Amino acid sequence: MSYRISDTYDAIDQGMRLLRRSMKGMPERYRYMKHYDELRRQVAVLLILLEEATPWMEETDKAKKATALAKALRDTVR
Repeated sequence: MSYRISDTYDAIDQGMRLLRRSMKGMPERYRYMKHYDELRRQVAVLLILLEEATPWMEETDKAKKATALAKALRDTVR
């Protein structure tokens, strides 16, 4: 299952590289830089969350421990 996350991660990374390359060629890119910077920040957060979700998608002991810890933390908060 984690291979799907890595594929998604790679596709997002490739899309952002293409966007950056296309932004360099824009004649009046300063108009869009604010939106581009906000998008970059939001995509960075998404990629970090994807990396953090990877252990839960793997079928390993590490994933079982992480899930048990997350459930324990959730129960203590309730």
